[in-house]
Amino acid sequence: MRYDLIVVGSGPAGQKAAICAAKQNWRVAVVERCQELLGGVSLHTGTIPSKTIREAILHLTGYRHRDVYEESYRRKRDITMDDLRIMIRNVNQTEWQVLQDQFARNRVTVICGEASFVDPHRIEISGRGENQVIEARHILLAPGTRPSRPSHIPFNGESVFDSDEVLSLSKVPRSMIVVGGGVIGLEYAIMFATLGVQVTVIDGRAQLLEFCDREIIETLLHHARSLGMVFRLGESVVEIREPKPGRVAGRTGKWQAAVGRDGAL
Repeated sequence: MRYDLIVVGSGPAGQKAAICAAKQNWRVAVVERCQELLGGVSLHTGTIPSKTIREAILHLTGYRHRDVYEESYRRKRDITMDDLRIMIRNVNQTEWQVLQDQFARNRVTVICGEASFVDPHRIEISGRGENQVIEARHILLAPGTRPSRPSHIPFNGESVFDSDEVLSLSKVPRSMIVVGGGVIGLEYAIMFATLGVQVTVIDGRAQLLEFCDREIIETLLHHARSLGMVFRLGESVVEIREPKPGRVAGRTGKWQAAVGRDGAL
């Protein structure tokens, strides 16, 4: 099958490129691993889920009304991960359907499977059923990203997990260590601190989010510390271990007792 454009990946970049090309009367195909993953990381583990969790937490904790009612105003006292996942599921289903409708309306062909190059203009797609080869004048790679998982870190998806696995936690931890004070790390750190989790952020840089104005960072840190968050800046993690189930210990170059009970690193 021949197309004008093949897009590998259906996240925001691939989606917009495919629809833009289709509106120019190009024949376009989008390759994604499976139908359920349309929308990519942004829809399933990244931007949309994290923003949905944020809004759910603000709503369920009554955070926006604390200045008036303090802790007496709280829509739900015991917030669980299932409460947050229900909100994510509802939003994801709507956005997933919108994306499918956009592709159908613009006559973009969606092909499910793993893509690999045969040559500069041909892609082989493997997966369900027989492999197929498609070709195009142009091929755009937009496969998305995944969290870095260094081999020396004992990831188990429960007490030690990456940002993609946050959504799969069985319960809200009592304490948490977040390694990395970037946008994603701080976002989740502040969310869980709002839920009452004891959060410590470790980052090797002396200043967080250096691309932002200093006044913005100072305001962010002020609000984060008001939630009880602790920041260990200028320190790097040299060891992570699980001394006993449900308890994680981390050792940095300067700090020797970073412990998370039922928490995460």
